[in-house]
Order: sequence, then structure tokens, then C-alpha cells
Amino acid sequence: MYAVIAIAAFFVIGWLIGLVFGLLKWVLIIGVIGLAVMGVMKLARGSKSKSPDWS
Repeated sequence: MYAVIAIAAFFVIGWLIGLVFGLLKWVLIIGVIGLAVMGVMKLARGSKSKSPDWS
């Protein structure tokens, strides 16, 4: 009986660890995409406003 409970616990722990690392992977991917978009927007905005606009 204890062996069945231990095996089930290992399955649940493995599933939880896989879920956490899967979510972490997607958070990192979305963060890298967000940083890339922010960098491109900053470059695009910086190249447009070379001369200061005093109006």
C-alpha cells in the first residue's frame, strides 16, 4: 500500500515540476519577445526624432 502511495506521489511531483518548468519556459519566451519589441520600438522612435521638436 505504501509503495502505491509513494509511486503516485512521485507521479504527481513529476507532473507538478513539469508544469512549473513549462510555465517558466513560456514566461521566458514571452519576456524575450516583449524585450525585442520594446527594443525595436525604441530604435524606430529614436531614428525618427533626431532633431528636437520645440513646438
